[in-house]
Amino acid sequence: MAKEEKIKSGVDDALSLEAVYYTNPIPQNQAVLTILGAVFDKVHFPGVCMPMQGFDQKELEREIKRIEDLKGNRRPDDIILPMLKFIRHAKTLEGFCVFSGDYEKPFDYQPPPTMVRDIFDAIHGKQPDGWEPMFMTNHHKGIPGSDEHITYPGTYHYLAGAILESAKTGIPLLNDIPGIPIPGIDGKMPADDAKALATIIAIECTKLALPQLPMLRPEDLMEFRAENADALRAFRRSMLRYAADLNKKLSSLKAEELESKTTFFIQTEIVPVLDELQAAINAPARAWWKRSIDFVRVIPELAAGSFTMDPATAIAKVLTTYAGQMFVEMSAKGDQREALKRAGLYYLLRLRAFQAERAP
Repeated sequence: MAKEEKIKSGVDDALSLEAVYYTNPIPQNQAVLTILGAVFDKVHFPGVCMPMQGFDQKELEREIKRIEDLKGNRRPDDIILPMLKFIRHAKTLEGFCVFSGDYEKPFDYQPPPTMVRDIFDAIHGKQPDGWEPMFMTNHHKGIPGSDEHITYPGTYHYLAGAILESAKTGIPLLNDIPGIPIPGIDGKMPADDAKALATIIAIECTKLALPQLPMLRPEDLMEFRAENADALRAFRRSMLRYAADLNKKLSSLKAEELESKTTFFIQTEIVPVLDELQAAINAPARAWWKRSIDFVRVIPELAAGSFTMDPATAIAKVLTTYAGQMFVEMSAKGDQREALKRAGLYYLLRLRAFQAERAP
């Protein structure tokens, strides 16, 4: 499998898009993983120690089977099995999924208890006086037949740690579960934050290009990223350029003007580009969705939750209303590719073509 490029310049760093994953210590499912891989250079999972070598995968599989065979109900927040099953993909996803826990001091990653409680109350509401919830600070399990371990924060400690990591690094926080609040975040459109704006636009454009998304296997996802590094770079450059244009229109806006200005921007700057792409391409030679893995609909709730507005308004609303299904029959060939390259969204077409190549 091709490896992702290791040597990067300052320009590469400026063009990169990263996110801190808010809702879970691993991606929720393979569909989410595919979307993340299509948009971001890196996705960070703070406080998570994920083993990548030094153990026998067959021994681990036997341990997973043993746990699955145990009788009794598990707690709703018990995710040890998904965590253990994800280990097999960790090495493949290295460099994209960043697990930043300290292997030597895995339990030192402790957010303030008051912050953990505030998050709990924000999600579940204020509890009666005198009632105190019990929080699991960390989960830890050794890998059989080795000195390796997997360690990850408890549910509310992970949420708190993700907020702190985002604040410390300036990397945007990504929330893909509607209804989970992020305390301290007002949900307004960011101003003077090119990366945040570019991430919002990139996610929305990806949802348009892939309204029904085949779930790429981790190895296919990483192969695609490596083979299309130039197109991916152009895609991100385009998103940053759009973000700069949008940011100019956000300066000194009153709250009531936000939706109308962002609507005008999308209609005049982005939708015409997408419409030109649709007119420049032909129907695919074969059905790209014929795959051995199920496909899912890209849910509109997937949003960069810490810095985007209500997903029912502004960018998400306008793109969905005006661009809808325009990419469903998309395929480019011959000299038509040049127009797509100039538009900066050619990368999305390469993702479609790569999926078609993997079709059985």
